[in-house]
Amino acid sequence: MQQARTWLLILAFAVFAVGPVVGSSARAADPAANASPVNVGTSKQLFIDDHVVQATDGVFRTLNRPTKYKNNPVLELKPAQQVGGQQLIIAQGSVIYDAEDKLFKMWYEGATYHWRNNVVAYAYSKDGVNWTLPNLGLVKYQGSKNNNIVLHTGAGEMAPGAFKDTHDKDPSRRYKMLYFSRGNSSPVAVGFSPDGIHWKTTTKGKLIPIGDSLHPVLWNPKLKKYIAHSRHNRRTSAGFEERQVLQSESDDFLNWTRYGVIMKPDEHDPPGHRQFYDMSWMMYEGVYVGFMSVYHLTPSEQFKTPQQPWEDRVDVQLAFSRDDRHWTHAGNRQTFIGNSKRPGAYDHGVIYTMHRPMIVGDEIWIYYVGYSGLHWATRRKEIQGGVVCLAKLRLDGFVSVDTGTRGTLTTKPLVMSGDRLVVNADAELGSLRVELIGSDGKPLPGFAREDALPINSDKVRHTVRWRRGADVSHLKGKPISLRFHQERCRLFSFQFTSN
Repeated sequence: MQQARTWLLILAFAVFAVGPVVGSSARAADPAANASPVNVGTSKQLFIDDHVVQATDGVFRTLNRPTKYKNNPVLELKPAQQVGGQQLIIAQGSVIYDAEDKLFKMWYEGATYHWRNNVVAYAYSKDGVNWTLPNLGLVKYQGSKNNNIVLHTGAGEMAPGAFKDTHDKDPSRRYKMLYFSRGNSSPVAVGFSPDGIHWKTTTKGKLIPIGDSLHPVLWNPKLKKYIAHSRHNRRTSAGFEERQVLQSESDDFLNWTRYGVIMKPDEHDPPGHRQFYDMSWMMYEGVYVGFMSVYHLTPSEQFKTPQQPWEDRVDVQLAFSRDDRHWTHAGNRQTFIGNSKRPGAYDHGVIYTMHRPMIVGDEIWIYYVGYSGLHWATRRKEIQGGVVCLAKLRLDGFVSVDTGTRGTLTTKPLVMSGDRLVVNADAELGSLRVELIGSDGKPLPGFAREDALPINSDKVRHTVRWRRGADVSHLKGKPISLRFHQERCRLFSFQFTSN
């Protein structure tokens, strides 16, 4: 009974949060009406957009929020910040899992109260939860070399976007970093390192103008370019500053060109919610998922004491792209990672996603920096704070297609190259059956709804079976559509796999 109540609450919240599948229809369209099958091969298919969706009836999309780790924060610097003090808080940064070294590695910006004389420091962890701050003895800071600082020139290093580049054949450039260098003649610098600890930096090259927000950067093997996201400030006709996400690209990590603004507010973003601070992102199953920090404020009131509970806060929304150049909102602009409602909590005021989220086992781990204070806390002589937190999401769990009592989703005609069909679904309180439809719009013999064995459990990998078995290898290369028959079920993804 308790499970049933929980399911009803989930469904009621989901309808409010996202609503119906975009372009859904009350009738199941004839799959044959689509003349160009989608070649899915053996790649996994998500439901963030309508790329493979032909028609739906009685189902809706749900933006699924990650669960914050119960023992957050996972990294907090001591001593605690004091108003006007020189104690360091964690402002933003990058996290990777180094499979070669079998370590989680982090580069974070350590910031003083007045955000001057900042540093880049290094930490590592064997499990991603318990972090070590090694005494590296490399940089003298506040009178001592007993610290974990890897970068400090005296200008103030901020917003480090760092990663391990297995593409570059030069071992001295194995690790790369793009960061903001306050006080230098060039406000942007790049760093190269053989081990992620000993860095050589330069401001030479055709560098992009960037701000003090996080600079996520990666090598994109499809585009064969380094891709960087940075904050772009635009002055509106009313004279206020508008923050947007700018994408830049490079072949060598030194000479950059501006591709253009990829995320900017529009008429669908309510007034007071039109500041896109930064966007980390990850390559996921052939597509791209972005984690955009949205700053909420009334522009004319940004330095004053907030009058509304949402003012001067930063939370995270989800974005999506299929080519890493054309981006759109996902989840109907709903909050993906929200601020704590409790004043003084570690992420009550601000949330910045660290670059970049990663897959760990059957979960997606999203590290983020949480501030207990508001965005402009230091302007009002308040404690701001800054700690590293962790949120976890089910594998493929960004957006699901859900139903209450009953519903169906029919895909466009697909061409696949696998031997069996695997789905990620939660049907613990209901059921899921999959029907295969031929190019004539009729169920294939042996693969109709009545032939399908029901799925009645919650797994990230269900092998779909019919009375005749699970083998669909004889359908390789032939246009087929899938019709998912759902009863109190949540569907996250599907994939044709090889044995």
